[in-house]
Amino acid sequence: MILENNVVSQHITLLRTPVVSSLHSFSAPKTPPIALAYLAAALIDQGFDVTPIDALGEAIDQVRLYENPECQVRGLSIEEIIERIPEKTGVIAVSCMFSQEWLFVRKIIENIKIAYPDIPIVIGGEHATAAPEHILETCPEVELCALGEGEETIVDIAKYFPQSPKKISGVVYRRDGQICRTQPRIRIRDVSEIPRPAWHLFPLEPYLERKYGQGISAGRCIPILATRGCPFECTFCSNKKMWTQRYYTRNPQDVIDEIEGYVKSYNVDHIEFFDSTAIVKKDWVLAFGRLLQERNLKIIWSLPSGTRSEALDEQVTALLAKTNCRYLVYAAESGSPDMLKYIKKKVQLDKMITSMKSAKTNGLNLRCNLMLGLPKEKRKDVWKTLFFQIKLAFVGVDDAPLYMFSPYPGTAIYEYLREAGRIPKMDDNYYRSLLCQMDLTETSSYCENISPKELGFYRLLGMCVFYGLSYILRPKRIWRSIRNIAFTQKTETVFEQRIVEMLRTRQQIKLGSQLPSPESSS
Repeated sequence: MILENNVVSQHITLLRTPVVSSLHSFSAPKTPPIALAYLAAALIDQGFDVTPIDALGEAIDQVRLYENPECQVRGLSIEEIIERIPEKTGVIAVSCMFSQEWLFVRKIIENIKIAYPDIPIVIGGEHATAAPEHILETCPEVELCALGEGEETIVDIAKYFPQSPKKISGVVYRRDGQICRTQPRIRIRDVSEIPRPAWHLFPLEPYLERKYGQGISAGRCIPILATRGCPFECTFCSNKKMWTQRYYTRNPQDVIDEIEGYVKSYNVDHIEFFDSTAIVKKDWVLAFGRLLQERNLKIIWSLPSGTRSEALDEQVTALLAKTNCRYLVYAAESGSPDMLKYIKKKVQLDKMITSMKSAKTNGLNLRCNLMLGLPKEKRKDVWKTLFFQIKLAFVGVDDAPLYMFSPYPGTAIYEYLREAGRIPKMDDNYYRSLLCQMDLTETSSYCENISPKELGFYRLLGMCVFYGLSYILRPKRIWRSIRNIAFTQKTETVFEQRIVEMLRTRQQIKLGSQLPSPESSS
């Protein structure tokens, strides 16, 4: 096929790698690959042939334990991934969103290159955006890193790579042994014009029938995006590197139309918004809620990623409840004002508590994300967070997990730790350290004032006290959790969801041990 300007169309393979987590992880969300579905749609819209490989969705119950790197992996084996790559492929594009997965993603890339030495491999996602030079210097199998928003970039890669990489904005590539960076790509301003995810190319049913999602399990669930970016600049977050601070919203009517299409096409009854910061503009939320009421769509919807509280007043939370929003996540991060200032988290905890009380009055299930182990954190800051967590239990918040701080590339705190010598180099040990976030047996080692062992104690103490109080103060939750975990497996809190998933995963690991030996020596 010949496209405009005599550009020859080529076939693109998009790879979503398996989900990687620590051996004792209590959370490894299994969600459809919305990023790749958007990329596939952009390529199809411009006339390119696409083969997506969703290594998770195609083997969603297959879990193996690996020794090198030490982790558990859910999805296709490396050999199975390679078997699915068409020989006609011109470029293999790999997505790597999370830095803690890089060691295994690198292993996959190395093996793909052995099998297909003449096919160029490119990589995109948050990790590639944050550390492109490091990837190109340490992984010779990768020839190009795509930075930031990917729809326009992947189309240009399909048009111009590997012949003319200079024509592609927003990439870092290797040419004649040199690493070159092109001019930054301008963000897509009218996000409503981006082609909708090409879900018809992906194995959606394994996710839908198991009711998998990022938050609670409330039905056949599909992800959606209503906004892109975040206008804030938290120092522990790589959003600024990935999206800049530009925040764009879709037309509420367009979002409603997309939801209605999913209800008709896939019989979904649960919508999860994957936005980095979904609720910033009150007027937008009210307009969306009213349109949802007018359309009379019988769905559950939730905001599992964490959002701001400024716009979540009584009027908004009442509308969320009326439109069947079941789960809402607040992103407080810390109970210490000093730590909030340190990470540039511009929230007022007292106003957040007021918002939470309003949300609970309106019957919403709530989670509040908190973390421990920031570099400058002191014991007094930890205790303020633990006391704030107790306050959340009395307010009625359903989930208040304590996550361990992990310094991701592309964040301001990561740069501080590099300059201070706390992260001497981005080696395998550094990447392994990032897995502590979702593992109660591991802890962060980047705090300057508190030992990892002590931080682990505070984390366990906080979780036990919060969930203990949560059930003591509201005994009906005991029966609810027993019913959900043992019988219905439709969960109403992430605490319940993680227990269900832990039990499932143990069984799947047992079955996985009966499969052929993993490629740990590849």
